[in-house]
Amino acid sequence: MNTNEYTYNLGRFFNTITEVSRENIALKYENENCSFQELNNLSNKIAHYLLKKGIQTKDVVAILNNKTINGYALMLACLKIGAIYTNLDSKSPSLRFDKMLQIAKPKILFYYKNQDLVTNATTFEGIDLINYESEDFAFQINNQQDKLPSYNAKVTGNTPAYIMFTSGSTGFPKGVVISHRNILNFIEWAKTTYSIKEKDSFTNINPMHFDNSVFDFYASLFNRAILIPIQEKLTINPRKLIQALNKLEPSIWFSVPSMLVYVLNLRALKKEDLPTLRIVTFGGEGFPKNQLRSLWKYWGNRVQFINVYGPTECSCICSSYVVKETDLENDDLLPLGSIAPNFYDLVINENGEEVKDGEIGELYIGGENVGIGYYNNPIKTEEVFINNPLVNSHREIIYKSGDLVRKNNESKMLFFCGRKDNQIKRMGYRIELEEIENAFNTINIIEEIAVIYIDNFKYKAKIIACLRATNKDTDFIKKSIKNHLPSYMMPDAYFYFDNLPKNQNGKIDRLELKEQ
Repeated sequence: MNTNEYTYNLGRFFNTITEVSRENIALKYENENCSFQELNNLSNKIAHYLLKKGIQTKDVVAILNNKTINGYALMLACLKIGAIYTNLDSKSPSLRFDKMLQIAKPKILFYYKNQDLVTNATTFEGIDLINYESEDFAFQINNQQDKLPSYNAKVTGNTPAYIMFTSGSTGFPKGVVISHRNILNFIEWAKTTYSIKEKDSFTNINPMHFDNSVFDFYASLFNRAILIPIQEKLTINPRKLIQALNKLEPSIWFSVPSMLVYVLNLRALKKEDLPTLRIVTFGGEGFPKNQLRSLWKYWGNRVQFINVYGPTECSCICSSYVVKETDLENDDLLPLGSIAPNFYDLVINENGEEVKDGEIGELYIGGENVGIGYYNNPIKTEEVFINNPLVNSHREIIYKSGDLVRKNNESKMLFFCGRKDNQIKRMGYRIELEEIENAFNTINIIEEIAVIYIDNFKYKAKIIACLRATNKDTDFIKKSIKNHLPSYMMPDAYFYFDNLPKNQNGKIDRLELKEQ
């Protein structure tokens, strides 16, 4: 496969995969399997259906993805005609959900039964709402062709593949756009890094609206391996999750560390569990060493642990590090690893210059896997998708990650040192503290608000709201901001002040608040 051919695309690639893996299992559920041929035929039928609906290249198709066969086939169908799919969070507060729709402006929104977010909504003017688990949808799909549409020839490597929403500092989520070429490169990297074979089975524990699912979906199916969809209800009960996976026999697990810590803390794991696992890979946040040591006791003698790093803007993952037993001898964060092929890294100081070996600077990421930008947000795109500051002769887009790192030039290893701004990682989700503040500012009793994040001996990994309010009614405030924020962005503690401290510029002094 030559991933640099602009005429090549993910839809055509999946068709090629199916030609040699027809009867192989693509999706493996507890009570049913779906072969590559079945999934490919269904996605082709949906592609023809979308074309008849008037969907064209670069039109946006929104999906509330419940990990059924139809949900995955919808994604593939969009890829095959060059439509841009976006998997949205079905549990988003209605106001935040509306903001994502305002940005993406989808032509169609696919949902499934009992989706109150959609069926009770009144703000979907101009969007075709379709229940993709309904009998009517099934009837219409069954009457379509099961061959790849000729329209696929219009899709190139530079065509946008999907939009992945992340938290935004202005109170509006940001929609990251990733191209076919970005993902084709990513698939090749995954195949090499994980030595993927068609007998491998990947867990799909991550929600489809979360960028870790990019690894689940593309690293597995597009390398002729098996994907094991895991419904959210199973993740709520760790022992039932492990019992289900024991039957489904995964070989590669990917999740945020929080999920693995959750399983450990509830004593849901036994040494004999998941005997087919050969790799546990994790990313999105730091893995606490004391918890990693516990997990190592279960699986360290037979499982390879891989820590990965990568912004959503850079196709999910851009570096990896194979954990060694000696890494457990200290409490330092694991290395981010060395930058992946099709990327290059620069560590830049505040003067726009490369730092010396071992010094801390902001990580800039360049190369073919850097995404296109933010959908319908040129101002924010220009802020962080910039021309390489070390190149003056031509335009060379590079992404300013906002992550502070140091690099060992001899080993090429990157080490995480913090964030340049107020962005944090929590449960694997990337969160802008300003978005939380924006939600508070919609409440009329709030006069001043500052949201801080503290991770120390007293307040372990806590989001704390510092308020000046006319009424210290915390229950009312919590209820109000729940309309704007998902559960993982809700503060853990509320402190009230007569006046919030200010710095010399008259701005709220967040460092002072942290000290207090």
